[in-house]
Amino acid sequence: MDIKKRLLTTLLLLGYGIILFAQSLTTTRFEEHAFSLGGGVTNLLDTYLSPLTYRGGHISLLDERFTQTNAKSRRWFTQSLFFLHGDYTLTAGKRALTVGGIADYSYTYYYSPPFKNMRWNFYVGPQGQLRVGGIYNLRNSNNPAQLKLGVNIAASAIGKYSFMLWRTPMNMHLQADIPLLGFAFGPDYGQSYYEIFYLGHTEDCVHITAPHNNLSLRTKFSYDVTFRSCTIRLTWQEDLYHWQLRNQHYRMFTHSVMIGLVRNLYNVLRDDEARKFIPY
Repeated sequence: MDIKKRLLTTLLLLGYGIILFAQSLTTTRFEEHAFSLGGGVTNLLDTYLSPLTYRGGHISLLDERFTQTNAKSRRWFTQSLFFLHGDYTLTAGKRALTVGGIADYSYTYYYSPPFKNMRWNFYVGPQGQLRVGGIYNLRNSNNPAQLKLGVNIAASAIGKYSFMLWRTPMNMHLQADIPLLGFAFGPDYGQSYYEIFYLGHTEDCVHITAPHNNLSLRTKFSYDVTFRSCTIRLTWQEDLYHWQLRNQHYRMFTHSVMIGLVRNLYNVLRDDEARKFIPY
């Protein structure tokens, strides 16, 4: 447990340091804010609740802020991403039902390397992730609910391509996030939450996660179309979560399609060239 506590403290301090370092940089020059709504399909397996696979749908909300932090170099950016979805899933025979919701928050510090082609931009950097949610199985009488809680340090990459089509500005974004190291909460099969939170039997409920037991991936593709002062964003997002903790499996696949609006903000800077700046 001492090793887990030290590693957890190190990860939290590292994530907090990334946020403080990003916020301590020079005045923001450009900020892109996108808000989208949509839905999709969900595939769920949680052996703590049931050995069966549940399939259904979900509604989703995505809030994204992409900000330039260094006004001089134009190479440093941060991204704040909040993704919320509520799920409704059934077994193949439609005899059992689960409902649930997951909130994912990530904060990323990006570096954009120099690239001669002005149509393309690439961003890479470390990401802090927080995942909180729960699942409730309406059929179970004993241990009907499962708490989902995870903290990760991940690697993130973005590719952006801008072009003109029919005299209309358009942009395509592709983003991929892969967790590398973190912690997740996961009780053993049959271990009740009464034992954990009331009786204090918390031993081995928090686990170190890495790609060998947390094979997860988030892929997001966005397509922006600008009509005069209005930018519409179409987003397809795929989330894969596969935890294997104490011989218990949790697997959730979600495919989401969303539509939203994009707002670009330009802050006043000391140099006059800020008005000519185009981030991608």
